[in-house]
Amino acid sequence: MSSQSFAAVVTDWEQLLVKILANASDLSFLEGTSNDLAFSLQGAKEANLRQATFKAQFQQATRDLEVHLIRGRELATRLRNGIRTRYGLSGEKLTDFKLRPRRTKAKAKASDPETPPQE
Repeated sequence: MSSQSFAAVVTDWEQLLVKILANASDLSFLEGTSNDLAFSLQGAKEANLRQATFKAQFQQATRDLEVHLIRGRELATRLRNGIRTRYGLSGEKLTDFKLRPRRTKAKAKASDPETPPQE
């Protein structure tokens, strides 16, 4: 597409068609081509309207998606908290729900060879 805006192109084509129509007696040999341009102009206007409609629908769908994602995240968190309430924070059953149970780290024993004896 050229660097001209859609509105500028439409205005240019409309003015061209009006001037050709005003001079129809001199430019009768261009009647077929001017009719084709009028058809293309109408098609371009309709396509532009469809674009605007779809753009608005796309933007609304994006907003709807954001609302559902925010609400869904909140509900999923509530469900996970309920699961933790039921099975406890350290219950191994949490792993079934892709939740990590709290586990205490095993403390090093005094007889462990890696730990030097205290004197």
